Amino acid sequence: MSKQQEIYLGSVCLDRNRWGSREPSFLVSEWLPRFKDDGFDGVELWEFHFLNADQAERDRLVAEAASIAMYNTYVGFEDEAAEAREKNADAIRQLAPSGVKYNVGGDPNRLDEYRRNLLAWADQLPESCRLLCECHCGSVLEEMDPAAAFHADLDPARFGAIVHVPGDAEGVEGWMNALGSRVTHLHVQLRGPESDPSVPENYDRLAAGFAMAREHGFSGSVALEFTRGIGRDEDIETIYANACVDLACCRKALG
Repeated sequence: MSKQQEIYLGSVCLDRNRWGSREPSFLVSEWLPRFKDDGFDGVELWEFHFLNADQAERDRLVAEAASIAMYNTYVGFEDEAAEAREKNADAIRQLAPSGVKYNVGGDPNRLDEYRRNLLAWADQLPESCRLLCECHCGSVLEEMDPAAAFHADLDPARFGAIVHVPGDAEGVEGWMNALGSRVTHLHVQLRGPESDPSVPENYDRLAAGFAMAREHGFSGSVALEFTRGIGRDEDIETIYANACVDLACCRKALG
């Protein structure tokens, strides 16, 4: 490949409050130089590392916006979530990331509502920001056929998608077949001890997932979403060290 694919660290990976209070437990701005020194190409910023930070931290992140490659939001697309979407849109306008990760809800009866609000939200974002659907479990788009149908008439230059790797090779292939060139970003989740990519068989599974994506034309970016050490009694240094192991393995696998 002529250009090395960029690999980002998801800031949600390091925060022990990601599934609790959602109050940031560390300042991302203080870690940005370390991320860069250790070889990460940027950050996929968890929304609450901006929205729930104080003004001083928000100002620092805006000043370092060149390091914020992606924005990760869990905002809803129900009518009643309009205020939350506006807050996120304001953050995205300030940070100007190249892409924003999102998901729609899980109620099939509200699919048209989700779509209408997604399109309206896209109009609030910078034109340079691509909207990337994660097609998460629990979403109405968690399966390939509904996800493909939802995206069918959306502009692929603006509305993209994320696939999870390693996964099984057949699953990666299925998603790439369903969404094709819309897939411009991969999420890597090597969370359990059994997924340590420094172990040869685990590395092979990771490499196979990347290879399958690239066989179907993928040449986009990658974010390390979760790694080993998250859960009870988290230690941020342990989690970060594991993320650095994952980074090295991803670099090797991507070639």
